[in-house]
Amino acid sequence: MNRMRLTRRQILAAPLLPAMAQNSQRPNVILTMTDDQGWGDTGYNGHPVLKTPNLDAMAAAGIRFDRFYAAYPVCSPTRASVMTGRHPMRYRCYSWGYDLPLREVTIAEVLKGAGYATGHFGKWHLGGIPFAAGRTNRGNMPEDGKPVGEFTRSPHDQGFDEWFSHGNWFDLDPDKLFHNGKQAGQLQGDTSDIVMDRAIGWIRKHAKQPFLAVIWFPSPHGPHKALAKDRAPYEDKPGDPDFHGEMAGVDRNIGKLRAELRALGIHENTMLWFNSDNGAIAEGSAGPMSGGKGNLMEGGIRVPGILEWPARISKPFATSVPAGTVDIFPTVMDMLGVKAKPAGPLDGISLRGLIEGKMKQRPQPLVFEFRNAQGEPTMAAVVDNEYKFYRGRRFTKNQVDKTSAVKDSLFHLASDVAEKTDVAAAKPQVLQRLVRHYETWRASVEKDMAAYPAGEPAR
Repeated sequence: MNRMRLTRRQILAAPLLPAMAQNSQRPNVILTMTDDQGWGDTGYNGHPVLKTPNLDAMAAAGIRFDRFYAAYPVCSPTRASVMTGRHPMRYRCYSWGYDLPLREVTIAEVLKGAGYATGHFGKWHLGGIPFAAGRTNRGNMPEDGKPVGEFTRSPHDQGFDEWFSHGNWFDLDPDKLFHNGKQAGQLQGDTSDIVMDRAIGWIRKHAKQPFLAVIWFPSPHGPHKALAKDRAPYEDKPGDPDFHGEMAGVDRNIGKLRAELRALGIHENTMLWFNSDNGAIAEGSAGPMSGGKGNLMEGGIRVPGILEWPARISKPFATSVPAGTVDIFPTVMDMLGVKAKPAGPLDGISLRGLIEGKMKQRPQPLVFEFRNAQGEPTMAAVVDNEYKFYRGRRFTKNQVDKTSAVKDSLFHLASDVAEKTDVAAAKPQVLQRLVRHYETWRASVEKDMAAYPAGEPAR
């Protein structure tokens, strides 16, 4: 069944191949992502303790997104949004541990059909790999890790030629990673080193052809266990030295990747993305923002975001134009000249205009919705260039303010990033405009959700 599905998608992409073949300089695409890194957990965003020299250098060499948003405030749904360009509610990916249905069209499937080598390395958490504790585990893998049937929904089934991946997060000296469906055995060392070394080995093999590499670090997800050399500089500093040490490991490997791309002579024409999967956890930093992982206040969804691509971004800059994980898929397709046929409407937009210095404002808002395990909306938000509509209770970091009520609020993010002052009464027309946008979006989402009956395995 899956073989037929991939072949069909390759056929859909086939008309593009002659045109693309004329261009021997097709860019490589690398998507890197951390797990539970807050917006403030970088040196370039002003962290008082943490040092991230390689991320700082990357941000200074490309586009630094000061308002980059994860599609969801927890991991699996955001990862699905990167793969599809669609909000995870459209396919009932409500929380961590929910899978990515095979019906959805992924960036790997489209680029594979257009002649790209495709590889996934690190955390997957979208189904089909054992040991992926989660809410639904619809990927045919029970919690004890014993296979039931085929490895459906693994990276292989979602368009990746090669994968060295874990079902969820993993820590020092992991023993449950899988390489192309076979358990890799006991490994030694820091998770970021292990993942990046495998990814770089694969990149070396494919450096002379266009490739898509998805490198998803499991750090700095808890429980935090950093290498002694990484935690040592932070042992006498405020905060958790293991959390900071795990981030140091991530930063070291971003530097290793950037150096390798230069050594191979392919860094100029490689589109290198970096972002986190959700906002700050208790040990992390949301900077000046309220909220954190698990909620839709700015601290829960605004994350570090960088795009480095020297061939197309010759003059680095920082931008306050809102962008997010849903934009990666349409941007890559647009910049590569590839036509995709997604399973339904895209929620992201192409950032070509921003890359080319022409986009000064986002043409359509970003929409967010959080649902419980029963599929009931509990929070919602709409972010445009200046304002944010927020529906829900207030949060202090990751804890709900029990004195607050569920209400519709409006915040002027341009002057109030901490979302302290509700201006709904002063700006009723703005609030109404954003609420209408949310209601229209939600009606579209409900139509897509009908393809995935609640409580049944998604296909």
